[in-house]
Amino acid sequence: MPLTDKQLAILRAIEATDPVSADDATWAVAEGLAVQAEDSDIDLTPAGKSALGEV
Repeated sequence: MPLTDKQLAILRAIEATDPVSADDATWAVAEGLAVQAEDSDIDLTPAGKSALGEV
């Protein structure tokens, strides 16, 4: 299923290291599009990077 504009904006924010809400971060991690470290740093997974590249 294609990502919505809001979901793509979340991934772009993560990629740019802009702040995202806890709910947005949880969504991205649950979808396997991002990983979150114990110190709350978040980064895109290869799947997340691929999702942005397909736009």
